[in-house]
Amino acid sequence: MKDKIGVVVGIGIAAMVLATLSLYVISVGNIELNEITLIGIVLILITSAMYILWDRIKNVKKGLPAKDERLILTNYKAGYYAFIAAMWSAVFGPLFFEILFDYELPGSRVTAVVVLVSGFVFIASYLYLSRKGDAK
Repeated sequence: MKDKIGVVVGIGIAAMVLATLSLYVISVGNIELNEITLIGIVLILITSAMYILWDRIKNVKKGLPAKDERLILTNYKAGYYAFIAAMWSAVFGPLFFEILFDYELPGSRVTAVVVLVSGFVFIASYLYLSRKGDAK
């Protein structure tokens, strides 16, 4: 029962993120190229999260737990990689934009870069480690 509730909550959160993103796109009017890029990255993260939820739904339908010990270790290791990526993206994100584009990122954009980079690193490392099978 706990696994089913976790899957339903995950689907609900993904649906709320998609609804928020669609309301943002509808209300903005003119969308610039950097906003399109950020929206694309968010959509990639959402579809990757839906893939993980789909994998867990398959396990629950088979009568297995949604997460076994291997996937729990995979979550921990992918979370560690995402944490390291968040720290370094907070340091090097503004520096990267300053050097390449001669543009100083405001604080809200730095936060967006940190969240998107750490989310992308988590999803990529989770998918890689779950396919590889060795999370130790």
